[in-house]
Amino acid sequence: MTDSTNTPSSNWARYAPRSVAPALLDLFGIVTFILVGAGQHSISDGAGWFFMVLWPLATGWYLVAIATRLYAATDRMWTRLVITWVAGTLVASVLRGSFTDRPMFSIFTVIFMAWMVLIAFGWRGIARVLALRKQRRRRTKKN
Repeated sequence: MTDSTNTPSSNWARYAPRSVAPALLDLFGIVTFILVGAGQHSISDGAGWFFMVLWPLATGWYLVAIATRLYAATDRMWTRLVITWVAGTLVASVLRGSFTDRPMFSIFTVIFMAWMVLIAFGWRGIARVLALRKQRRRRTKKN
């Protein structure tokens, strides 16, 4: 008898997202951060500039999100999110400082962290409250 839980494909399956929606909502947060920042600083340097800002942020965030299984696991969501938020920002900052002409750490880093708290924690908090309300309504209908 073989134990299918230790096969390479089953180990990789642990990292497969349950849904693409959470990853897209987080990407929405990163993209809106860049667009709002561009608007605040009157930057209109086109798609090349946009992707130069986007790639380190998205790469840092999603590398850590995959490692923590933020989009795949159902347990310890808030812990996984905090780790992704802190470590993802750290990785993004190192990438930004190493591969662009921007500083590794600056006020940009602080503002990005604040923005992602509002967006990533915010939409999850709202979703959690709505799910709990829906669950409560189901229980009261049964009684």
